[in-house]
Amino acid sequence: MLSVIIPTYNRKGLIKYTLDSLDKQHHPEVDFEIIVVDDGSDDGTYEYVINNYPNVTLVKNIQKGAPSARNAGVSIAKGKYIMYLDSDDLVGPRFFKQKISFLEQNPGIQACYGEYDFFESDNDFRSEYIIYKIKYPIIQSTESGLRHLSNYLSGYYLPPNAIIWRKEFVDSIGGYDESLSINQDVELFIRAILNGLKIVPVIDDTKVYIRSHTLDKRVGSTGDSDKKYLEILELRKRIISEMKMKNINDALCLQSLSHYLFNFWIDLRKSKPEIAAQFLSLAQKTYWPIQLKGGIFLRLLSQIVGPVNAIKIKGMMR
Repeated sequence: MLSVIIPTYNRKGLIKYTLDSLDKQHHPEVDFEIIVVDDGSDDGTYEYVINNYPNVTLVKNIQKGAPSARNAGVSIAKGKYIMYLDSDDLVGPRFFKQKISFLEQNPGIQACYGEYDFFESDNDFRSEYIIYKIKYPIIQSTESGLRHLSNYLSGYYLPPNAIIWRKEFVDSIGGYDESLSINQDVELFIRAILNGLKIVPVIDDTKVYIRSHTLDKRVGSTGDSDKKYLEILELRKRIISEMKMKNINDALCLQSLSHYLFNFWIDLRKSKPEIAAQFLSLAQKTYWPIQLKGGIFLRLLSQIVGPVNAIKIKGMMR
């Protein structure tokens, strides 16, 4: 059985599209349950689900945050496999069948992921609503942990709702970190990789559809919050420490992380100089000198005066 875990908060106007996409008729030959965890909605979401979707297991998890809601869902899940789905996204017909079949036939693989598209709408999905965004690469090798790690350290992520996990593996690594207000999915995936996750794509003609809309803002954005910027920084420090404990000294991974931190310095150096300085300091400690990506002038200047001064000089020339 597959358990689909859906945390929600004030999504009465959108969750119907998510739950309708999970109608049994769209996913024949797959045994699955739907668990919706309501995080204290006050717009009638909870009542709407009770009254209209009697086959859904509904749980209250009042204002404890999405990580806690996901963990609460997993704690009562009956499935051998789990999928985390946002309450505004949609699962295309037959998405589950080949993924579950693959995991059944490959017990050494702890997770797999499928294809996805982004769409822009405050209503139901239509193909003409699909928008272009850069997608995560299809990495076929089961021995690709460092490549995934490098991607994630550079800020290049696989949408979590395109992944189907073995529940026992998620349980073994402790599920979501409930202390985090940002980067929860990133932290879970990196922790999974550091604990030996083997994940491969299962590519067929099915997709998950990820909503990009204006009705609300995703909690995962920084929102120009000092607290969230510092949390991002502290999480990277923790990841570096865990990599050292596991003797992971891959140059590409360290360089990717340094670039990621350095880009935060670039973005924040004028608006939040004190926080920016902390990102720069950690970038320098992680991997230095970094190679700047940009035009020939910027790259040559970086070689002569260093990446930090090159950015400063370019800024003065504007």
